[in-house]
Amino acid sequence: MTPKENILAALRRQPPSRVPLFEWFIDQSVLQTLAGTTDPIDATEILDLDAVNVRPDYEKKWIDDTTYLDEWGIKRKLTGDVLAAAVSYPIEELANHKAHKFPKIDAPHRFKTLERAMNQYGDHRAIVFNLRDGFSDARDLLGYQNALMGVLLDKENYTDFLKRIVEYNVAVAELAVKRFGIQIVATTDDVCTADGPLFSPKAYKAVLYPAFREVMQGYRDLGLLIIKHCDGDIRSFLDLWIDAGIHCLDPIDPGAGLDMGEMKAKYGDRICLKGNIDCTGHLCDGTPEQVAEEVRICIEKGRAWEGGLIVSSSNTIHRGVKSENFKAMIEAVRKNEK
Repeated sequence: MTPKENILAALRRQPPSRVPLFEWFIDQSVLQTLAGTTDPIDATEILDLDAVNVRPDYEKKWIDDTTYLDEWGIKRKLTGDVLAAAVSYPIEELANHKAHKFPKIDAPHRFKTLERAMNQYGDHRAIVFNLRDGFSDARDLLGYQNALMGVLLDKENYTDFLKRIVEYNVAVAELAVKRFGIQIVATTDDVCTADGPLFSPKAYKAVLYPAFREVMQGYRDLGLLIIKHCDGDIRSFLDLWIDAGIHCLDPIDPGAGLDMGEMKAKYGDRICLKGNIDCTGHLCDGTPEQVAEEVRICIEKGRAWEGGLIVSSSNTIHRGVKSENFKAMIEAVRKNEK
């Protein structure tokens, strides 16, 4: 089986020929040390990862050396971390959201990275197209405070705003399917912390969940396999997400008390699981031997050879991860090959 076939098998809960492995993002210093490049697409082949994660391309207007305005109108600042931090937001009042135009879906540059990844890997490695499922777009356009408070204070406008977000993301996915034949979409919208959800289950179910269910149905109608990312303690929402149609949950966060064995026993007959090598633990301050043991336990508890497991860190390979420990993680996974 090719790396892509192993990813597809895992998402369909079918036995793989080797345990699949990939990451959302890998810090550039780690990439440079291990792969001799900071390009994540090239590094995917050098490190023999089974998939690469790519996003739509949005142009940047640079304000200074570290600050830029993106096409959404969000001002972002480079911090040295994997993703730039949003520092100002284009929609000040939720009630005025219709005045803010979203980026053009079919802009010539929108799929440049996706096209390059597809041309480079074809049917050999999986391409995971990274979109959204509601809250993260609302958060980035409104700011955290307004995005959280709007759920409680302005349900009508929030619902209308989320509908626009859903329609946009599904339309981007539809164009990507038509032009490039993508098969996998990932939504990296965080709505939980290690202590639990950002919203009460009642508020989430009333306002955010209908949009989540709609976007999941939109992706499924396009024939896509869906990986839902949210680190933290997601147990209050997981049954809702499964009912909405996700195929895989990421990352089974050990920092939030989630155990791979328990999650596999409870949910392994319904969804694939991705994770859960702790990116705040041994990957940062342990030894390669400790990381390898953590991988072994994850594969054993996740019953990888039955299908339905993708090994990864518990979030991303950030700048605090030791290069030698990420290398040990990859090597430990690769020992598990038929």
